[in-house]
Amino acid sequence: MKKLILALYLVGVCSFVLAQSPSSVEMMAGGVTTNKAEARHEAAMLAQQQAAQAEAHSPMATSSCAFSFTSGANDSFIKYCVTTNGNLAQLETPMGKEHIAIGTIGEGYGFCDLSSVIRYFDYSDFGDSGNWGAPTILNQTTNSVKIARTTTDGIWTLTQTITQVRGSTPAVKIAMTVKNNSGTIRSLFFMRYADVDAGGDFQNNFDGTQKSAFGWNSDVSSNPFGLILQNAGPFPADSSPGGFTQNVPQGPDPCGFAAHFAPGTQMATDGSIVFLYALNVPKGGSKTVTVSYQRM
Repeated sequence: MKKLILALYLVGVCSFVLAQSPSSVEMMAGGVTTNKAEARHEAAMLAQQQAAQAEAHSPMATSSCAFSFTSGANDSFIKYCVTTNGNLAQLETPMGKEHIAIGTIGEGYGFCDLSSVIRYFDYSDFGDSGNWGAPTILNQTTNSVKIARTTTDGIWTLTQTITQVRGSTPAVKIAMTVKNNSGTIRSLFFMRYADVDAGGDFQNNFDGTQKSAFGWNSDVSSNPFGLILQNAGPFPADSSPGGFTQNVPQGPDPCGFAAHFAPGTQMATDGSIVFLYALNVPKGGSKTVTVSYQRM
């Protein structure tokens, strides 16, 4: 597993290049091109809706906010909400710059049980695998919510603790514990995903590193903001983490995540970001990984 992720990561290594956001360039050019930007915005929104409709959805899939958190002001401002299933359905930071609740909402988690090649995922509006039980709210405070879900086959339980991090550079921290309820050791690819529309723009630049994945608009644009998804804590010694990006907004196939892998820096793309761990989970045991979302 480690070799597979390393190979995927090496494919994506390239020189870092900054590009202008096309929509911002058009807006600076005047009214005619601004209309073109608006038309492209509408086209991108429609394309996202069609992509989401093509995915399977169980009755439990949702992008409705159940828990909301807000702190700070101006540059230190962060506002986000969490669904009952543990997806982020909205993320605004700094003030006035939304990165997820634009068009179709896509954020969540997925993993592939390599022992059985069964997929388990929930990507909000971009569909779910339909093999999850109902969520259980284990704890809720003014700064965090803890949610558990067990797969319908009883093999896996995922417990997420989603915490607000305040300060000059606020963040959303997500600790994810996956427990193997079966009687045999199991291996899996475990991932967190987000359809990033940085600062409200559908088309952004994207790239990834071994410890992060991010979507952003260049600092020469009129909307120079972005969002980074990164490892935010210790990870098991036998795991192999890595960030990568996709050239589509929908979530990755957990058992075929290379299908839309986008090598190198992607320019002016309606894409998405993924952080991946390869894990070996002992029978009756669990593994915990932690990621965070932070503005760029």
